[in-house]
Amino acid sequence: MEENENIPVDFDAHWKEIISNLFEDFILFFLPEAHPLIDFNEPIEFLEQELHKLIADKVKKGKVINDKLVKVKLKDGQEQWILVHIEIQSSFDMDFSERMFTYFYRIYDKYKQKITAIAIYTVAKNPKKYNKFSYEFLGTKATYEFNSVKINSYSDEELLQSKNPFAIAVLANKYVLKSKGDNDKRYTYKRQVFRLAIERNLTKAQIVNLFRFMNFVLLLPNNLELKFEREVFEEYIKPKDMTQPTKSSIRFLNNMYLALYGETLEERAKREEREKAALEKISIVNKLIKNTDLSDEEIAEICNISVDLVNDIRKDQ
Repeated sequence: MEENENIPVDFDAHWKEIISNLFEDFILFFLPEAHPLIDFNEPIEFLEQELHKLIADKVKKGKVINDKLVKVKLKDGQEQWILVHIEIQSSFDMDFSERMFTYFYRIYDKYKQKITAIAIYTVAKNPKKYNKFSYEFLGTKATYEFNSVKINSYSDEELLQSKNPFAIAVLANKYVLKSKGDNDKRYTYKRQVFRLAIERNLTKAQIVNLFRFMNFVLLLPNNLELKFEREVFEEYIKPKDMTQPTKSSIRFLNNMYLALYGETLEERAKREEREKAALEKISIVNKLIKNTDLSDEEIAEICNISVDLVNDIRKDQ
């Protein structure tokens, strides 16, 4: 059996993406006490660049910074706003709690606004001080506590009962850990969470983002990925729908393609049509170059393309 430890999973990047795209659902699931306070009708601002400037000297050169800093406004009608600091921890870091404290006081010093922070631990091994930083020296003491979530602390039962799309995301993350080294098990888990997402009454944005998350987190070898995609289409798109597509089948296909390939079926068809037309035009230019004495300017005018493109095609011959 091919080992899937060799398939790296970038938990941080994919968690950051789904949090950005489904931020209200994220707050409702992980910080439910904050949800009724936040005015989600107001613009939500992601301040990663500002955060990077504040902590650049604390990060080793060349290291990718995936931390998120989000500014939201409250419903109390005041201009006061709250900063939600999100940290996804997918590897063991001895200095993690100290880094959370550093982020807190630098953000507070810069913005002078209320801050809540949450750390999400997406792997099985978590640091001992997973929700607190303590300092003491010669009678001076400081303690910083922050919200924390350990993915493995959720039971499968409570995740299956939740209607929030992040319950499925957490379940998918748990399944990655459970299937380490066993691609067949991971394939089974991937089908399960996919079916779960389909059965829920979710919005298009929720479905597309969940498809993307589970597809890139529950990674499989190419042969099993192809098998997964083929079986999904066979199970959820009836054969007759391929020749007489219904609105629901078209919607499903578009959601699938948008999640997996970043474009809908219609967008894919238009792109392939443009690519086909471009190849046909290049073929015509090649024939004109080989079989006529026309100048590049004349060929360009005939084919309605730039002279530079004709020059490039001539050089490639």
